[in-house]
Amino acid sequence: MANVRTSPGQKKDKKEPNPVSNHSRERAEAAKAYIEQKYSKMKREESEKKECWEELSRKMQELNLSQTEQHLIRQNILHEEAEQLRLRRKKISVYDFESIAIIGKGAFGEVRLVRSQLTGEVLALKKMNKSEMVHKNQVQHVRAERNVLATADNPWIVELKYSFQDEKFLYLAMEYLAGGDLMTILMKRDILPEDEARFYMAEAILAIESVHKMNYIHRDLKPDNILIDSSGHVKLSDFGLCKHTEITGSNPYSNLRKIDADLRHKAYNERRNEFKRNRKLAFSTVGTPDYIAPEIFRRSGYDETVDWWSLGVIFFEMVVGYPPFFADEPSVTCQKILHWKQTLQVPREAGLSLAATDLIHKLVCEPADRLGSKGVEEIKNHPFFLGVRWDRIRQSRAPWIPELESEIDTSNFDKFDETEPFYPEETQRKRRTRKDVNFIGYTYKREDEESQRSGLVNALQELESVRASASRSSFRPSKKHE
Repeated sequence: MANVRTSPGQKKDKKEPNPVSNHSRERAEAAKAYIEQKYSKMKREESEKKECWEELSRKMQELNLSQTEQHLIRQNILHEEAEQLRLRRKKISVYDFESIAIIGKGAFGEVRLVRSQLTGEVLALKKMNKSEMVHKNQVQHVRAERNVLATADNPWIVELKYSFQDEKFLYLAMEYLAGGDLMTILMKRDILPEDEARFYMAEAILAIESVHKMNYIHRDLKPDNILIDSSGHVKLSDFGLCKHTEITGSNPYSNLRKIDADLRHKAYNERRNEFKRNRKLAFSTVGTPDYIAPEIFRRSGYDETVDWWSLGVIFFEMVVGYPPFFADEPSVTCQKILHWKQTLQVPREAGLSLAATDLIHKLVCEPADRLGSKGVEEIKNHPFFLGVRWDRIRQSRAPWIPELESEIDTSNFDKFDETEPFYPEETQRKRRTRKDVNFIGYTYKREDEESQRSGLVNALQELESVRASASRSSFRPSKKHE
């Protein structure tokens, strides 16, 4: 190997590995998580499909079908799959939906109740401004939400039907949950009896557990993100702040002002009334840090137990009437959370049971002492949940079932005025959408996955019906039994 000469005084350059930025690491980890979950799901679906074909062959042989008949059945299934594949190639756009009402507005867009002109389904369509997402560094957040919803396959997470985009906006079309959210219930009821709070807590625990099993931390749990379906049961939404791995970031609240000592000593009823007066403004307009765990504000790392802290704060609000760290200013709330050992007080006037009080103190505490740090069973086994049938709770009757006049009832949502047209301008409609490097791979159709198995499943059901009919007709009672 030839020697490399260097001029006098010149040192040989040593190549040092370039440090990976937090942003790049975050994107890589998010991509890794999405790919792992996507291909795990594909592998499972392929296995299920193979089993269906094997079961189909077995049932056709049991019915003694001829080779010609078996061939025709297989050809019909393949033809149906080809037709579904053709439909899957059709691009979804905002013009495939009819707007009914605006049911939510946020910093980056709006949520509308819409009807799909393709299927007739009533859906909730979340619309987000792409330029705002890029400008405010929210690209990874919106991709994380789309990825979680697309890979989720359980009854505890709101179901994503479609995701698509045009030149200006991103869209998430999700199932419509007409019951509103837990905040809707709290604003109507103020305080929940412990038995009702136990129901919502138990379902929220199972929902959070399902998110953790996907290796995600929600990080933004609050009553607004715990949705209520038409039968009164819980589903989680808003995964824009979720993380697949532990992230250690800078503390945006490092220069907050000192806690006002007077806020800690207000009378119980006065604090409840104050919170009720400010509740709508605090939660719908400017947002709140009330439910965020202290370790997120610090420079140290954190794990999935931050979600259990948030749930403990939500439980406190359900049974006491206001969050434990509520203050007029978000900055004061953040400081109260950071100094939770001095500020957390369960008022005697709330009349909570010993089990409820103990649950609060074992969720709203240091990470090492927090229930759930050794697994979700720690929480499920707490005395407060004695008697809860965890495997049957979703089949039980909810404490509150929304009274709905129709499938497009929006009575559990605030009303919003139109500020911009639902459909883009006609010139934009005719223009071909350019590829946006920030949102490549954003498109998704839930029906794609369902349709892949529909032909096989339908054929299996028909054969099972034929076999059952043949079995019944083959039985001929003798005359002595007639």
